[in-house]
Amino acid sequence: MTDLTVDAVRMALNLNQLKAEVTSWNIVNASAADAPMFVVEQSATDALLLAAAGQPNQSVRDELAAPSSPTMAVVHEQYTADRPSLDQLVADSVSAGMNYQALTESLSRHFGLMRLAINGRSGA
Repeated sequence: MTDLTVDAVRMALNLNQLKAEVTSWNIVNASAADAPMFVVEQSATDALLLAAAGQPNQSVRDELAAPSSPTMAVVHEQYTADRPSLDQLVADSVSAGMNYQALTESLSRHFGLMRLAINGRSGA
């Protein structure tokens, strides 16, 4: 049996890690006009996480627990003249980092509550 919360947070952590990596690739390539822009398509991940937040059925639980699909997000290359500014790319990177930090804090609190439930006190 798996913990739905842990699996959902794991998937969200993997997604934010991917977004930070993609943003860093875009920052590196920001000055090259002919370099592709990388975009994360995360609608499948968002749909699964929303389903998990509601009333998840067994297939949602199974999909979250599957180690073979850590994010379900897809990275696409785009060749376009409309490129975000370097400031926007840095803001995207900071946002992904802050989301990752908030998720790790949430997971830490979740494990703390589990430890408290098992031990009956806050000490180890």
